[in-house]
Amino acid sequence: MRTLSTRFRLPATLIALILAATPRTLGGQAAQPSAADPNLSHRFVKVADGVYHAISTIGSLASNSQIIINDDDVVLVDTHTTPPQARLLLADLKTLTNKPVRTVVNTHFHFDHTHGNEVFAPTADIIGSDYARRTILAGVLQNRTARSVIDPVAPRVADLKKQAAAETDAAKKAAVQQQIAIQETYLAGLAQIRPTPPTVTLKDGDRLTLYRGGREIQILSFGQAHTGGDLVVYLPKERIVCTGDFLTGGAPYMTDAYPASWAQKLDELAKLDFETVLPGHGEVMTGKAGIAATQGYLRDVWRQVGELKRKGLPVADAAKQVDMTAHSKAYPNIRAPGLPELFVNRMFELMDGKDQLR
Repeated sequence: MRTLSTRFRLPATLIALILAATPRTLGGQAAQPSAADPNLSHRFVKVADGVYHAISTIGSLASNSQIIINDDDVVLVDTHTTPPQARLLLADLKTLTNKPVRTVVNTHFHFDHTHGNEVFAPTADIIGSDYARRTILAGVLQNRTARSVIDPVAPRVADLKKQAAAETDAAKKAAVQQQIAIQETYLAGLAQIRPTPPTVTLKDGDRLTLYRGGREIQILSFGQAHTGGDLVVYLPKERIVCTGDFLTGGAPYMTDAYPASWAQKLDELAKLDFETVLPGHGEVMTGKAGIAATQGYLRDVWRQVGELKRKGLPVADAAKQVDMTAHSKAYPNIRAPGLPELFVNRMFELMDGKDQLR
């Protein structure tokens, strides 16, 4: 594996290890995914003039970004998991335009959406929620969501190296070595992170409108939902919303969530006039059916966890008994009862009136 520097490129054999989400729609046909260019680290899906959904085609910890190319500049929504990944995005962006990125929007504070901020900070305003700024400054690398992903990486690499050393089949050995390379690349990228908070912030319920030539870009603060401060980028003329993890094609991720409030806030999203959804993970979606699916899941999980807590079950036991299989039509990855303990612990906290920045 090549040494990670200010710019790195995984070996060509790793490009085949594309772990982008499987195309999924909820109530409509998604935009046709574009073919991945083997010379790039992202697949750009054009959804309107100057508007692209950027999906990473390398690594296993990538989020999506959205690119809005205007008359004189670029607005970028979310900045990836590490500075090296952000630099790859910036390099790939130059295949679309030479215009500078002057504005970055963080949809929320999570590591996979903000840890490329520093790459753009010298010349770009970074817009985010007041909550995101406070949480990043409080020590975002120690947040439980970040630690739940970061802490297992080194032990996983050690286990994979043992597997590689013991493997006698050449093809299987090569596959394990590819996994090692991806995980070690992520570890090297982590070492470069300098958490960089938003420099322009919105409080819950705020709206900020940018005018870039003939384009109107609304930034809407929905407050407590997937995290304590979620933003959505809305292009009214194009009828497009960039939703981060507020609305995706997958089941809600709830380590830092407010499930009850999240379900209510989605009613506000539904009031917007949009047809195209560009989520923080997964392919382009169309229509609003995903809103009802997400609300149904959130309300059900909140109800079930509340009932189990009232019965006096500890977090570990409650996590095993939560049964979300009724939602498997919308979320096919749900195959059996059970929920991550981190999710249940978070809901127990909220039910106990404990809500701490972590």
